[in-house]
Amino acid sequence: MPRRAALLVALIALAAAGAERRPAATISRSGALALTLPADVLQSDEVKRQLTSGLTTVFVLSVSAGDGNGTAKGGARIDVRYELWEEKYLVSATDISGHERKVTLDSEAALVRWWSENALTVIQARKYGRDVDVQVKLKVLPFSSREQSDTQRWLARTLSAGGGGRENTPAQSAEILRIIVETSIRRRTLLEYQWSVRAQREAPP
Repeated sequence: MPRRAALLVALIALAAAGAERRPAATISRSGALALTLPADVLQSDEVKRQLTSGLTTVFVLSVSAGDGNGTAKGGARIDVRYELWEEKYLVSATDISGHERKVTLDSEAALVRWWSENALTVIQARKYGRDVDVQVKLKVLPFSSREQSDTQRWLARTLSAGGGGRENTPAQSAEILRIIVETSIRRRTLLEYQWSVRAQREAPP
């Protein structure tokens, strides 16, 4: 292979690898914005050590999306705890609507696959212009046992007051986001990531 062609192939490979390390932002047909996070976050040495400590690792997403006509803000939260005795990962994901998903995963590979394939709704349905630029901040936070219990009680009270599974109003969503951030952001940060991505629109049926 000529040298110039080999260099071009290497640059394309690097660009593809870089793309894989960024979140994917998708606007649904209803106008809700969802994020899928890159698996690289889970594969860093710091996160791996924290995940296998037996304590909860918290991933807090803060998101803003702008289309030139205004900016919408949102976020979500993922809690991951490795159950040492059963050797399973216990995952809880809370999106901007207050909906909580819980799943138990049998291996690190299963956790990475779930992380890469499951999108989180981070901004409630709204109308956007043609091009939507999304700013994403992800904080990785280690929790002690006491902090974990306190936060779980606080979130449980807030989410139960939000409507028992019904879709929340924008005001309720803003309150849920505030609680998610305030119960997390004051903790010691292990890692922080920031990305800028262009949102894609869900294909029509």
